[in-house]
Amino acid sequence: METPLTVSAVARRFGVPPRSISDLFYRRKLSDTVCPVVEGRRMIPLEYLPTVERVMQEVGVLKTAEPAHV
Repeated sequence: METPLTVSAVARRFGVPPRSISDLFYRRKLSDTVCPVVEGRRMIPLEYLPTVERVMQEVGVLKTAEPAHV
């Protein structure tokens, strides 16, 4: 199992403010069970990143990619 990421690391990966991800946990859009708080930091498993991305897109935190023009 790979080392989980913190909210800050995930925020950097997606280019969003960390608060926008934390708010999704407070609003129960993301799972506290899957991403527990350990020693004051929320641990997000790598396999949960697609869910984080999808939820951020659904609530408008993360814009969906524009389709490529061919």
